[in-house]
Amino acid sequence: MTPIIVRMIDKPTKEISMADVLMGSVGITGIFLIGAALLGLALGGMFILYRRWQASRDVEDQIGDAFRLTQPPKPRS
Repeated sequence: MTPIIVRMIDKPTKEISMADVLMGSVGITGIFLIGAALLGLALGGMFILYRRWQASRDVEDQIGDAFRLTQPPKPRS
């Protein structure tokens, strides 16, 4: 008697079309675009806040300098 060999075949995988590949690449590009925009907004906001802080600090220094600049006392005669 000859043994019978039965080979189990997995379910066929879903076929990937060109449209599936394009949609996947558009999705990844969109994620990179949104990430870059958020990072740019965050860094831009930090840059603006730093410049405002630096400008307010410079104004305080100028006010302090202005008080130190006075006319010399008049000689007594």
